[in-house]
Amino acid sequence: MRLASERPEWVPVLQAACVCAERAEQFDGEFAGAWVLSELKQATGEGWRPGLRTLATYGLLEKSGESVRGGRRAYYRMTDRLGVESVLAELQRRKIIGQPTARQGASG
Repeated sequence: MRLASERPEWVPVLQAACVCAERAEQFDGEFAGAWVLSELKQATGEGWRPGLRTLATYGLLEKSGESVRGGRRAYYRMTDRLGVESVLAELQRRKIIGQPTARQGASG
């Protein structure tokens, strides 16, 4: 996964996005970027990132429609959550990245 080598500081954000994507599956798979940042803050204490465009650029998320709330809220989908989680687990096994957030480790 290119993200882990090129932008490792975004791996915890991706892990938080996996948690949100799993929760959102019952709601057509769509989740707000703000929910990911909230999950990140709860799991790591780190909360702000300049949007999730970085993850979309790497093809890990796709933006779902136009931004709402005056351009301040964007919704995303993770088209292959199980594949992303599998790659993250392999990178953890190889000790290339750290352990997942506490909540993700408990749920997936």
